[in-house]
Amino acid sequence: MAPTKLELFYDVVSPYSYLAAVVLERYTRTPSPLWPLELVWRPAFLAGVFKAVGNTPPASLPQRASYLLQDIARLSRFFDVDMTVPETFPGDTLRAMRLLSAAALTQPARVGALSMALWRRHWGKGREVASDDALLWATREAGLDDGAAVVARTSDAEVKDALRRATDEAVARGAFGFPATFVALDGEDALFFGSDRLELLAHTLGLPWRGPRPSTTAGAAT
Repeated sequence: MAPTKLELFYDVVSPYSYLAAVVLERYTRTPSPLWPLELVWRPAFLAGVFKAVGNTPPASLPQRASYLLQDIARLSRFFDVDMTVPETFPGDTLRAMRLLSAAALTQPARVGALSMALWRRHWGKGREVASDDALLWATREAGLDDGAAVVARTSDAEVKDALRRATDEAVARGAFGFPATFVALDGEDALFFGSDRLELLAHTLGLPWRGPRPSTTAGAAT
């Protein structure tokens, strides 16, 4: 049976997760989507994944950190996504991810819009996403009801546990970094890692692939 949904595990600290999310939205959420699949947002904590599997942040290697700056500039043009490396990179996104976890518990239909708002601020404008002001701004941008109440819930044990469970689940299913996209394929839980494996994902599922900008009207981020 063909899959009906794509699960995207991500952290807004990850620029590659941002790129993957933009492209997946372009293929699944347009008025006439090329992929008849439901995009399921699964916010998780990348630092927790790294700790669990013994991975390290890409920028921790000096040579790769230097390359990352060039890579982001090239990818910005290729994906048609405005990107600015945050002044403090890697930034602190724990509260942002707890905010997304809180939204998933209370207003799940807005998690995608809230994720995009946080990414536009952090990677589009290069600004922090840890302060109350930043989180409140994102809730307004995403159209959440009573954003202040959702921000307040970032300190709740229930929200912290939800983020921890999502992170543990990602690791248990084989993730070692983000973005991690999972689909049910021939009865198996199949992982596709990175924003540069979406073409392979399309090929594997027998879906059309027209590059990261499938429409000439595709903008930076939906």
